[in-house]
Amino acid sequence: MTTSGSKDFELDVAEYVEEAFERCGLEVRTGYDLKTAKRSLNLLLADWPNRGLNQWTIEQRTVTLAVGDGEYDLGNDVIDVLSVVLRRDGTDYSLERLSRDEYLTIPTKTTQGRPNQFFLTVR
Repeated sequence: MTTSGSKDFELDVAEYVEEAFERCGLEVRTGYDLKTAKRSLNLLLADWPNRGLNQWTIEQRTVTLAVGDGEYDLGNDVIDVLSVVLRRDGTDYSLERLSRDEYLTIPTKTTQGRPNQFFLTVR
């Protein structure tokens, strides 16, 4: 048997709605069922980008640290840092994020050693 080699699989909205009805043990009976289901689907898809963080906007970056450097420029396109991990000798250490008040209460900010905290300032 010959095959086309194509791997495309795409349903239209009506087929998605019919599948959803079938999974609920129901049957699409009228055009109004399709119309209201399509409206609900559009509202759901419009709502998702407004809920929290869009996973497709997250980008992992690597910054090489140098002894004595306490500040690093992350670039103009960085708006937040979700988490920081320090890799040292093949072992990963998670760093704790500090609030502004916590950062300001550190009396000596130039103490050298393995970092275990980070503070993000936006300029």
